[in-house]
Amino acid sequence: MARLFQHELFKLFLFIVVSFLGAAIVAPHLYAWGKDLAAEAAVSELSAPVEWLANKCDRAQFSRYFNRGLMACALLGLYPLIKSLQAKGEKPTKSTLKQRIKPGEQGWRDMAIGILFSAGFLTLLVGLLYSIGWVETSDEFKFAKAFQKAIIPAIIVAFLEEWLFRGLLYDVLMRKLNAVQTIVGLSLFFAAVHFLSPPKGIAVASPRDALAGFEMLGLIGQKFLAASSFFGVFVTLFVVGATLAFTRYKTGKLWLAIGLHAGWVFSLKFTNKLTDPVGEPHSLLYNNSLMDGVLPLLTLLITGLSLSFYLRSRKSCTSQD
Repeated sequence: MARLFQHELFKLFLFIVVSFLGAAIVAPHLYAWGKDLAAEAAVSELSAPVEWLANKCDRAQFSRYFNRGLMACALLGLYPLIKSLQAKGEKPTKSTLKQRIKPGEQGWRDMAIGILFSAGFLTLLVGLLYSIGWVETSDEFKFAKAFQKAIIPAIIVAFLEEWLFRGLLYDVLMRKLNAVQTIVGLSLFFAAVHFLSPPKGIAVASPRDALAGFEMLGLIGQKFLAASSFFGVFVTLFVVGATLAFTRYKTGKLWLAIGLHAGWVFSLKFTNKLTDPVGEPHSLLYNNSLMDGVLPLLTLLITGLSLSFYLRSRKSCTSQD
């Protein structure tokens, strides 16, 4: 039992549990503070930055406060997690991104190829959805606005998450686990972190109540009870994480993973602005999201398989040279 508690993958699991419990505790307090600030801004003249923050707080639902509390708790727990994963006397881990901050010609090429693979295959999926009549172009679609809403998160999320998951945590785990254990364990962790988010359109009864955050935890947990949601989203997220970790393992660097991640985030957000679903959700094959359903899962599997062939052919060409 003691060995289980000291295992690296158990520590990742414990990190998730503690982060979500912390979010459940602080979320009602963040909600009350945010709404009180919004109420004060409505009757008082505050500075421009505070007015902006108050406006954001006024429009935010409880789920958004829960997410912000989760991010804060995860950031606070990240340093203890890294320290616990490191052996005694071991030098602090330097992230792969920091070690290779200048991507060079190959790095830029890898990022471009990653974007081409991820965004390219998802574009083919969107074309298929158009052809079978499951989506249509949104009447509110504006290219410039949609592009701006998609490109900024794509860049920020790709760099930050790859630095954390396939940079920092990958390096630490590879010192104690083999490649398969690291890829599988880290991908499960990646999928769980992204899957365990508050369901859209779900609200708690009394957001200011001290137990409101735990009510939200219950609503999040229900996602695991829905087979279509679990297999349609969680497994898809696992495939995403495994593909990113695999490219990190094969290339030894982050740049291909960064390109893949950026392409996926951009395609997802841009398509959300570009298209509207037609008719009832086809929950098994496509549940109105590029991350939910058998078709998105198959698309990601094909992307990963194509990448493995590409990396194998690149290695073969390099060895011949």
